[in-house]
Amino acid sequence: MRRFSLITLAVLSGASAHAEVVRIPQESGFSGYVMGGVGYTDYQSNFFQGPDDDHETHGGLGGGPDDRNAVHAVGGLDLRYTFAETRTQVFLGNLLQDAIRYDFTQQFGVRQEVGGKGIVALSYVFNTKDAETWSDPYQNGDRDDTDMTMDGVRLAWDQIWGSGFNAGYTYQELDLDREKSGESLGLDARERALLDRNGTVHQFRFSYDWAIAPNQGLRPEVVYSNGDLDGEAVSFDRYLFKLTYGLHRERWSLTANAFAGTTRYSDDNPVFSDRANSDEYGLGASVYRHKLFGVNRLSGIASVALMESESDIRFYDAGMSHVSTGLLYKF
Repeated sequence: MRRFSLITLAVLSGASAHAEVVRIPQESGFSGYVMGGVGYTDYQSNFFQGPDDDHETHGGLGGGPDDRNAVHAVGGLDLRYTFAETRTQVFLGNLLQDAIRYDFTQQFGVRQEVGGKGIVALSYVFNTKDAETWSDPYQNGDRDDTDMTMDGVRLAWDQIWGSGFNAGYTYQELDLDREKSGESLGLDARERALLDRNGTVHQFRFSYDWAIAPNQGLRPEVVYSNGDLDGEAVSFDRYLFKLTYGLHRERWSLTANAFAGTTRYSDDNPVFSDRANSDEYGLGASVYRHKLFGVNRLSGIASVALMESESDIRFYDAGMSHVSTGLLYKF
């Protein structure tokens, strides 16, 4: 199953241009951010169902996806409470350091600073709204949509032994309400089983925070994901390299992101008699205007993003371009 990044309608939201780990404050109390705005997304996918998308047909099994677009609201929340004496922080929402890297998984958990050994975290990960896809994406006409839940747990260790190294592991379960892939094509039970998108995903992240100059940061990151799904034709290994750059000034900031990767599937797709292996890349940037309207904690944001996935099977190609603007308040 194509779990391309456009499932989240990537909208960069963050209050800092630095890619570095958010430190635990020295004083007890609440902190975080809230943001809201509007975005425009143009996307191509035969699997993802976008906002207000009633396209029940596709362009044919031999071709790529049709072009679709939507205007939609965007938002983000990161709410934390710090217990300064124990160096403990409880958090809810999308952490700043994740949003800056286009990771929009919601979390509820706890972070603990362990002396000079870094910050360890344990959280429950979830999406505030189920992703929507098609129960049988290969059916051309009268396709029924279905919800896909993605939840699990995340372990993270940031600033390992006081260094700039960070590591994390995420386990997620994928569950579709109605999985009917290939039913409309008359596939037999064995062939349909190869397309079953339910299962689990294991993800490992390794990154390094590098202060390249005053008020400038660079974070290279390697991500490996293993999709252990019920269907062998949709099970995958994904390798990504990401790079995030941040520049911060008193009145404005900039973040820029880039990633490139490849996905390799475990078996041939029975519909196409080939594997849906793909190469993926993306670019994004956001500009922040701080102290907007003279309010110290208020920033204006303008963001742009481009993502593409080119598969050996054209039906699996995907793409997205996105622009958005909004306001962010940091507290």
